[in-house]
Amino acid sequence: MGTLTKQLQRAAPAVLQSAPYQAVILYSTFADWTPDDTQVSDEAVARMRRGLNSVGVQAQPIAVRTKDLASALRGLDPRATVIFNWCEGLDGDPNAYDAVPPLLEALGYAYTGAGAWSLHVTQRKGVTKQILLDNKIPTPVSKIYERAVLNGWRRYPAIVKPANEHCSFGITRDSVVDSPQQLKERVQYVLDTWHGPALVEDFIDGVEYNVSVWGNDNPQVLPISAIDYTVFEDYHDRLVSFDAKWNPDSDAYRLMGVLCPAPLDPVLRRRIERVAVKAYQALRLRDYGRVDLRVRNGVPYVLDVNANPDITMEGGFARSTRVAGYDYGRMSAQILSLAAERRPV
Repeated sequence: MGTLTKQLQRAAPAVLQSAPYQAVILYSTFADWTPDDTQVSDEAVARMRRGLNSVGVQAQPIAVRTKDLASALRGLDPRATVIFNWCEGLDGDPNAYDAVPPLLEALGYAYTGAGAWSLHVTQRKGVTKQILLDNKIPTPVSKIYERAVLNGWRRYPAIVKPANEHCSFGITRDSVVDSPQQLKERVQYVLDTWHGPALVEDFIDGVEYNVSVWGNDNPQVLPISAIDYTVFEDYHDRLVSFDAKWNPDSDAYRLMGVLCPAPLDPVLRRRIERVAVKAYQALRLRDYGRVDLRVRNGVPYVLDVNANPDITMEGGFARSTRVAGYDYGRMSAQILSLAAERRPV
């Protein structure tokens, strides 16, 4: 166990007797959900509520579908309430992560996580890339294509992703291409299927590092996770595809290994931490977030910046906090306490 992990465990908060505010777990529901979708959501919210209650934070779950948050939050005092913003969008616009923060701000509530600007730009990979480059943060060479006209791209292998999607939508082993013809076909596939531009990026083979970060004025890096692809002989399989994230019946899901804390030498770990914090700050992440990187020739390259990472009990962020000594309730309470500092006086 590394020195940082030991320090974080010593710093893990004790069980709270009571919190000086009420917590609301605000979460989305959608009209087209199946009963299974609803059950998964309800279980996740119930776990967070139980965890918060166990550490002295009274939490009230409130489901929302529309922009009428004033009705949903009626009777609550913004000075005595902190919103755990777990909304993924609104009915009819399921990926509009950035739609809810302005509504909460207009009502005067402090809420967890990034603001609308960060949630908006981190869903747009081309914008995120430009911000990273503007801040001199290493990121793989890339180009956005709105047509399958490749303009002399010569770096292979390359990976092709939908530029405005998240959660690995549109990413399969076929996303890694080795020739101009394959590249053209995959770019056209993205344009036709996802109805938006394609991001073409230099593919860096090797271990992928998920770096969970939390805090505001002085962001702190949690124990780093390493995604181990060594079981896959073909580099086309060495990526976090949609199946690897969401399909338990797939080989990608079953065989992909994750090590936390990652086995890193101190020099490389410090490099990764520095780059991750710079990316976290450049994209104006708040309270918590995750930065995904790969390393080439000792240089950490940022692949993605997640302003709204998975924080379910099974997710990577919770895994890192567990290694740091935080159970699920303490993790959730810590995030709330960061947001509570923004409550109106």
